[in-house]
Amino acid sequence: MNPWSINPSWQNFSSMVREAVAAQEARTGMERSHHLTAALYFGVAALEAFINGRTRSFLRDQRSEQEIFDVLRYGRLRTRKKADGLLDKLSAWPGILMGRSLALREGSMETLDRFNRIRGDLTHIKTTGEDLYRTLVETDPSAVVDVVAEYIAQYHQADGSQFPYWLWGWNYLNPRPGSYEIMLINNQQFVHSMRALGWPVASDQAAASSAWEQQYMSDYTGYRSVSTALATVDGCEPKHIRFPFQPKLCRRWWAPEHHVTCGHVSAEAIARADP
Repeated sequence: MNPWSINPSWQNFSSMVREAVAAQEARTGMERSHHLTAALYFGVAALEAFINGRTRSFLRDQRSEQEIFDVLRYGRLRTRKKADGLLDKLSAWPGILMGRSLALREGSMETLDRFNRIRGDLTHIKTTGEDLYRTLVETDPSAVVDVVAEYIAQYHQADGSQFPYWLWGWNYLNPRPGSYEIMLINNQQFVHSMRALGWPVASDQAAASSAWEQQYMSDYTGYRSVSTALATVDGCEPKHIRFPFQPKLCRRWWAPEHHVTCGHVSAEAIARADP
């Protein structure tokens, strides 16, 4: 099974991060435009996949599969003839699903609306296009990632749950002899990885691990704290000599050089590991 099919929100969010990084590092305007456009596409897709997934869970015991499909396809969670657009969904649907709106920063919903409009204009071009690309090149790739992450983090804050570790854009490479794959792991294992990266947390103690998750994986404030710290980390989760096949948290999980260091399992590593 393709690992991306497990969680569309994860797939699109991770792809957005990858493209945003590529846009920041692009050496030409053509490359920057290409990767930034892709980041906007994936960011919008991540948000829609996320809110649709939450809506599906909410309706699962209330409506048939066909009815749920129709709600998501036509964007009509509320009783109205006109379909809800993406910004309507993001603004209004949390109140229906959870009975409360999201505590976003001032201007964040407007930022999401702006990014979605840029993406829409690039998809359905109605002008010569010059004005659109001028707006595009003025867009900060990191701001795209930040506001999408904020929405997902604050949704979890509203429903009292912890958001998934992949919101920081890092992923686990699951090594195999001569190959690798991306995989999802639980948040508890992520806390172990943070300890391996130097974060002062007793991840082997259940209470300390849970407290770390509660502090840093419950809202946007926690997200920003860890995001800032991870931005200063040069390496990935170090490999352990005894466990060559253990999945490792990788910051550039899409890069071939990281496939070699984080995903590859050499014959030497296997030979050195305990049987």
